Amino acid sequence: MRKSIVSTLLVGGMLTSLSAGGDLGEVVPFELESDMNVVVEPVVVPVIKEEPKVIAPVIKEVVHKKKHHSDYYMVLIGLSIAGEELDSHETDRGLGLGIDLGYRLGGGFATELGVSYAKNKLNNIAEDHASYKTAALSLVYDLELTESLALFAKGGYMYEKEKVSALNIDASEKGAVYGGGLSYKINDSVNFIGEYESSSIDSLRGDAIGVGLMFNF
Repeated sequence: MRKSIVSTLLVGGMLTSLSAGGDLGEVVPFELESDMNVVVEPVVVPVIKEEPKVIAPVIKEVVHKKKHHSDYYMVLIGLSIAGEELDSHETDRGLGLGIDLGYRLGGGFATELGVSYAKNKLNNIAEDHASYKTAALSLVYDLELTESLALFAKGGYMYEKEKVSALNIDASEKGAVYGGGLSYKINDSVNFIGEYESSSIDSLRGDAIGVGLMFNF
């Protein structure tokens, strides 16, 4: 009982001191004992390295390919016909146009189907002309001299229709046709052509010289 009274008096005195502005005393900080070993584990922070970006130049390989053509070709050719003397009649030089369609067989050989139209003037009858239509099937052989230049020879069979109004001639003839010339490659698609052509047909047309262009398909 006595201890309870003493405790009550002590607590009451402390409360009185606080209310009167008394000081509880100096606050002593907590100190760790010097003999305590505190192990601090190191924290490893991973370093993220960004790989340097290498900008490589884009190199486009340019491959030069030779343009592939089919075995077909076409020749557009302008003609100069020499004229001829036949049965006391004679014609002057004249002009014409020819078209040849060809197919390469290989080994330098080709076949050609050609048509032409030409006309010239009778030199002893004023203001009158003779006209000629032809169709021919020929075998052609090319002999390459260089990469760009070649010689060719051709021979075959020709049909010719001749018309001369002043002489009442409207006839057709058949016979052999032959000739030759040169071919010069301008580029992969176009060749220059020069040729000479003759035939066994007797008419006022005469031999022909032609220049033109070959188009490779």
